[in-house]
Amino acid sequence: MFTEVSKAILPIALRRLKRRGDLERAALLVESVDRHWKGSKPFELLIVAPGRDVAELGKELPRFPRVDVSVRAESEFFSRLSAFYLMPGWYRQQLIKLMVPTQLGFAGFLTLDSDVVCVGDFDEATFVRRGRALSRWEPKYWHGWWENAANYVGTAYDAGAHGLSVTPNILHGDLTRQVLEHLAEGGSDPARVLALTVMRKMTNVTWTEYSLYTCVAEKRGNLLDYHVHWDECYRDKVHLFSERSCVWGAEEFERMSVSPGGDPGGKFIIVQSHARIPIQRVRDYCLAFAG
Repeated sequence: MFTEVSKAILPIALRRLKRRGDLERAALLVESVDRHWKGSKPFELLIVAPGRDVAELGKELPRFPRVDVSVRAESEFFSRLSAFYLMPGWYRQQLIKLMVPTQLGFAGFLTLDSDVVCVGDFDEATFVRRGRALSRWEPKYWHGWWENAANYVGTAYDAGAHGLSVTPNILHGDLTRQVLEHLAEGGSDPARVLALTVMRKMTNVTWTEYSLYTCVAEKRGNLLDYHVHWDECYRDKVHLFSERSCVWGAEEFERMSVSPGGDPGGKFIIVQSHARIPIQRVRDYCLAFAG
């Protein structure tokens, strides 16, 4: 069960041609969490990166008093011969969100990406309701990976139901552990099992970390023991994520940034990195929201 949410995991790999931009976005994420974290102890942010990026991230990311940043190499969690390294980067980041918190014994935790920014105040208890998390949900009919994951896990697919949505979100280590246990039945290596599904269907998204997490928990019957039902989440006055304040393109940003500020509608938003908006303008937009 959830007692608090005071830590997060951020997988990141610096791109060769856009390393400065990747670093700047990650730095803004750290700064924004420091600005809005109101907990009684520092927020713990674990960054997992390829070994080649660890030193640069550790040196270049800013330090703030309310965020405890730890940068660790992928090789600390995946052996040199692991099938993890055969996957495309997008799938590797998903596997990090399942396997690393399990290995480290996490309870409740946030999942983040480098183009996520915190825009609202929160503390350890903000996203917890009577031992369950106010996570982010989506209708399953939105994406084909829901039916794929249900078939793969061996549970019924209901297009009218909802499942945990994409990053940012809130997960629990108990349920990431049971995903890996399900994949490892018969003594299999979870990373190898998932790598094989990716290689068989390179043109189709066969799974996401959240669809596997949801479907295995539905099969075990304990999803709603850990997560507040989607109807209640939608009605709650607190929202983890705000779609309305996100920025997906440069033209949209020009319109939205005319009069920034006020209530963003959620605690986190996304400013899409592919929009190529100068980082200072992104910072001004995000930090203008009222706490």
